[in-house]
Amino acid sequence: MKKKNILIFLIVIIVLLVIALGVYLITNKNDNKVNNKITDAVKFKNEYEKLNGSKNDNGYTYPKVSLKENNPFVYSDSKKVVETLKSGTGLIYLGFPKCPWCRNAVNVLQYVNAGEILYLDMSDERDAYEIVDGTLTKTKEGTKEYYEMLELLDSILTDYEIDDINVGEKRIYVPLVIGVKDGKIVGYHADTTNLNEGQTPYDLLTDKQQSDLKLIYDEINADVNGDACGLEAEHGC
Repeated sequence: MKKKNILIFLIVIIVLLVIALGVYLITNKNDNKVNNKITDAVKFKNEYEKLNGSKNDNGYTYPKVSLKENNPFVYSDSKKVVETLKSGTGLIYLGFPKCPWCRNAVNVLQYVNAGEILYLDMSDERDAYEIVDGTLTKTKEGTKEYYEMLELLDSILTDYEIDDINVGEKRIYVPLVIGVKDGKIVGYHADTTNLNEGQTPYDLLTDKQQSDLKLIYDEINADVNGDACGLEAEHGC
């Protein structure tokens, strides 16, 4: 009888230990996910804001970026973006810090009421062509995933042209925001908004332009995540 009671006791202890281990692993995994997201948000903020006040090689001052520390941007690689375009769901932002249009875009995009926005830095992803000695020449090869993205995004892209010469392929011009639901593109927006007379891409967007752009991004987000205008919304609907 004692042996039976001891066996039952040991079984109960083992079951409790297994449950405790499972809870710990799940909690730890969730904590790591949250911490990674926070780290990405701060990293993204620092990466874009460090160019504030500086000039590019042509002497133009980069538009000022002001980002929240809890912004929704999560770093992704090209493989993850391709997977999302094929079968995933989410918002994708393609761009890079030195792109003036991108800088104006993220100032607005950060306020979309989305849990996360996948971010892929396109600086080293795309191929490049130049006119060399009067001949159109490929000077940089794109990544394997970039060419996959060209195929997957073909219907929403424009032709790649150099000095009015068609390269013969499409181009992922940035900023490009894409909404994907179950592997289907449900919304997208390229560039930012129409500029006013005398306004350049290096000028900050006006309040009206930012408001108009926010509405566009909100519509894309709604197509992906549904109407997310709830009590948790920080900046209205």
